[in-house]
Amino acid sequence: MTHDKTHHSHSLALRLIMSIMMATLLTACGSKKALSDGSGGTITAESADARAKREFVRQTATRHTATRNIVANASFTLKAGSKNLSCNGTLRMRRDEVIRLQLLLPVLRTEIARVDFTPDYVLLVDRYHKEYMQVSYDEVSFLAENGITFYSLQSLFWNELFLPGEKTAGEQQLGRFDCHLDQTQDAATLSCQSGRISCTWTVDRRAMQIKKANVDYTHGTGASSSLAWLYDNFGKLADGTFPRHQQFSVNANVSAKSTNATITIDMDEPKTSDNWDTTTDISKKYRKIEASDLLGKLLNMQ
Repeated sequence: MTHDKTHHSHSLALRLIMSIMMATLLTACGSKKALSDGSGGTITAESADARAKREFVRQTATRHTATRNIVANASFTLKAGSKNLSCNGTLRMRRDEVIRLQLLLPVLRTEIARVDFTPDYVLLVDRYHKEYMQVSYDEVSFLAENGITFYSLQSLFWNELFLPGEKTAGEQQLGRFDCHLDQTQDAATLSCQSGRISCTWTVDRRAMQIKKANVDYTHGTGASSSLAWLYDNFGKLADGTFPRHQQFSVNANVSAKSTNATITIDMDEPKTSDNWDTTTDISKKYRKIEASDLLGKLLNMQ
């Protein structure tokens, strides 16, 4: 491999991981501030129809796999405007601890970049330039303004319901979901509203699988963000099933700038291996970059 080809592979991988991060982070997936603005729709137990809806919400909320770890080799594809980038890598997730995206060079499978989403911070490691960025969700304006939380991202990656700003959707909170359940249809619709955030899920009634999640966020300034997350190619994993194909499309209109991107993740057979460390150690040789530097890189990718 020549130096030019290696540099080109590095550049593609870095642009892809940064694009994935931007698309994910710009999405309005949850908001702590929104919790005080109302609990959204409620479901009562006054009729057989209401009881059926409540039971369907309960089954959907509790059907997730009980495994703590999901590990898979994966291919990542980004489509944004004229860009169409692809790269191989891995997805590693440990419940309530980390969501890790790793991009690898072809053939050699050497890690060129990684992103760790943890409950407390986001970490981006650029192996090629020996740089890293680690910040809390509140430290970056486009995270704070969109109310991004780790737990909402986790639910989306794990194919689960979530309540904006909450760690889990517990039994006592299921009344906050509204349910459209038509017995003549193959799919049901669940939804919740919290402040400026509106969430909707399309659920296959027979397989009890979430096939699509939509999240819409409206800013007070008139700006908005929307996310459509699709799930397919479900396969057996531990005591349940897991979607090996995930695709999320982002449309964000913030500060008079429009961002549109679609990320596709296709996984090989996911495993439940726990033989990996959730902590990323940073070499002292790496230079820490500020969040503003990262934002500049993300918004000025070539």
